[in-house]
Amino acid sequence: MRWVARALLSALFVLALRSRAAAAPFDTAGTDWEGCSRLVALAREELGASRVLVVDEIDYERLGASDGLLLIHPEGSYDLDELTAFMKLGGRVAVIDDFGDGERLLERFRIVRGPAPADPLQMLHGNPQLPIATPSSGHPIVADVAQVVLNHPTTVKHADLSTLLRIPRIGGDTGPDVALAGQVGDGRLVAVGDPSIFINSMLRFPGNRAFAKNLVGYLLEGGGDRKRDARLTILHGRFRERGTLGGGIRGTLRDRLRGVLGAIDNVRRGGFGGVAARVIALGIAISAAIWAAVRAGTRTKIPRPRYAASDPELETLARGAEDPRIASLFVRSGRFRPRYQPSAAGVQVLMEGVDAAIRSREDLAAMQREHAAKQLAQEATLAPKDIEAFVAAYNRLQSVVAGQQGSGPGAWRASPREVALFGRVLGPVADSLRSAR
Repeated sequence: MRWVARALLSALFVLALRSRAAAAPFDTAGTDWEGCSRLVALAREELGASRVLVVDEIDYERLGASDGLLLIHPEGSYDLDELTAFMKLGGRVAVIDDFGDGERLLERFRIVRGPAPADPLQMLHGNPQLPIATPSSGHPIVADVAQVVLNHPTTVKHADLSTLLRIPRIGGDTGPDVALAGQVGDGRLVAVGDPSIFINSMLRFPGNRAFAKNLVGYLLEGGGDRKRDARLTILHGRFRERGTLGGGIRGTLRDRLRGVLGAIDNVRRGGFGGVAARVIALGIAISAAIWAAVRAGTRTKIPRPRYAASDPELETLARGAEDPRIASLFVRSGRFRPRYQPSAAGVQVLMEGVDAAIRSREDLAAMQREHAAKQLAQEATLAPKDIEAFVAAYNRLQSVVAGQQGSGPGAWRASPREVALFGRVLGPVADSLRSAR
């Protein structure tokens, strides 16, 4: 019986070790078959350990124009503007993704993702879900690469980008691309439709290892005289972001807007259980964005000297207002001291945001709208005078939306303070929606 107990303990110990080693797919620390620890080791061997950073947060203020980013199966919202600006300054970005949220970055550059062919010319073990891709150009990323084994890939398509790998089809068809590269400003973008190329079990194939080695080297080839100082940052899955390439106050405001815009993307992609709920949550999140923008743009009354540069917060506010997700909600007024007021669409969104917050709770839905709005303001810990101002603005807003007081943003005649009050009331609701996901 003693040897049985020993065997059982040994088995449990092995299982414990295996469970520790196992990780989420594409985890850069994962040592199991679907982890990417071998890719990290290969990158550090090729570039030097000090030049390869594996993190879960991008600090844009620390990125240099000679650095590179390797995004493996990114998930959730991330800042397309900052990534684009990074590339335009000279940085290089590779997005390695099949069914994750890498499509957001691809769409920005009109790269279309599609299914893999059902009739590949070559495949592993006769399985068409494991097709074999071959180089389709003389690009340095595919130099000395004979073939790359794929695993349930997606294809990528763009007429003007350099093709890297293709999946030949039966019958002599050259097949669709599975990897592309192109120039963005002074930098480069690489799009690969299969992150499984780089998991531990797939790096046993010589072509996959050669492709990975070439890619990490290529991401740091744009450094010029500062090439030795360049660093490669590797991220996977859902990662955080902070700062901005402009730094300073811009970074602070960008962080605030980034969180709200991230909530909008999450709502659009995942939803909250129905079309109506998605629209409601989107309205609440955008209302919070308006509040953050107006509050940041009006929080100081200190006059700016005539010789000083343009107000960085105002520039960042304009940048947020130009975002296609919320651009239609702002109207710029004032030539020398611009302000951003809600547009006709913004007025409707504010109204829908308050109504949605009321309807989502049985205790508030049973009240008159004015009393329910007052209750929301009290729960947002507004001062008594602010509560009165919010309720008065809400009543006027109801009249405008109902067509009893004209139409358009001018009919509401909201002050920045009143818009900020709406944001303060709806901001906690937006936060609760984000935390629930």
